[in-house]
Amino acid sequence: MSVHEATHRFHVGDRVQVKRANPAGNQRTPAYVRGKSGIVTALHGSIDNPLDHRGVYPPLCSVLFPVREVFGGVSRDTLSVDLHEDWLAPAGP
Repeated sequence: MSVHEATHRFHVGDRVQVKRANPAGNQRTPAYVRGKSGIVTALHGSIDNPLDHRGVYPPLCSVLFPVREVFGGVSRDTLSVDLHEDWLAPAGP
């Protein structure tokens, strides 16, 4: 697999929300983060799509979520998930 230079829509530090559904996109986004908000912590570019050989995947970002945002409770822990940008939208403050 080769890594491609990607033009990311988001930057490190941006607050994003994971879309609840993305029928045209990669269905590997975990259900437990759909609809949740987090902070972009890293940008990984794009890679070749080896599964169907139709170009490259959308740019990939690491997004950090408070565990309490994802699973509830009072935990101060965080959870990092790598997500393709087609699953992300800007989130409010």
